[in-house]
Amino acid sequence: MKESEGLYRSFRFLKRLLVGTLIALVGMIVLGYTILMRHVDARGAYRAAARELNGGMLHYGEHVERFAKAFQRNPTDYYRAGNGLLVATNDRVMFIGIAPSDNLQSEDAPQRIVQYEFPNDTLLTFQPQRLYWLSASGVRISHPGIPSTTIAAQHGDEAALDSLVQYVNGRIAERKEAARREMKLRADVAALINAPIYYTVKRGDALFNIATRFDATPDQIRSWNNIVGDRVKIGQKLVVKPRGPRQPPPPAAPPRAKSATGSPPSKR
Repeated sequence: MKESEGLYRSFRFLKRLLVGTLIALVGMIVLGYTILMRHVDARGAYRAAARELNGGMLHYGEHVERFAKAFQRNPTDYYRAGNGLLVATNDRVMFIGIAPSDNLQSEDAPQRIVQYEFPNDTLLTFQPQRLYWLSASGVRISHPGIPSTTIAAQHGDEAALDSLVQYVNGRIAERKEAARREMKLRADVAALINAPIYYTVKRGDALFNIATRFDATPDQIRSWNNIVGDRVKIGQKLVVKPRGPRQPPPPAAPPRAKSATGSPPSKR
């Protein structure tokens, strides 16, 4: 009997603990929604973001390509949304918004601007996805060295966000393709520079003349082609630059000094 009574009390305690936890959780949700929750369409948020954008934020030569009304909820402040504009320019991606306020804040309190900026280059990741318990269409933005963030489209502006995502991902793909082509061009040029050069001996050619024509020395031509002496044959194919970068020819020997009579000085 005592064992059964102990099990019953333990079960009743766990039941009360579970019910109390659920009640506390529901209470926190209701409290957050009724007291902390701010409407997504904050007063004047989009106009304020547009003023910030047009008030000197754009660099010289930078222009807006796409924009969408958007909002953001931070994990530490999930109930309150920061509202603004997600903007794609020809150089970068920006979110300009108004930080959320709470119901206890004065209506005359100044608005706090929130801004995120990501360069629109090949390292940018712009991944569309459903956000906030799948309730909103949005995008996850990340770039090396910059904390990633998620931005959701305002209800009714999903098409504008889709157009913005398509534009940004298209620019990323174009720049990756341009980088790939440049790397290939550099590799082709390096291969061309490092490739060996051959010359076919013609009538009247001499080893010295061939070396001079290709910025080499007779000794180098001999070494590259395993030639002994100075004789070359018509139709003979010679390596005049071996594989690898071109090496500068060795400096010419300084001329010997002459005596006053014009003949070399005699050795004693």
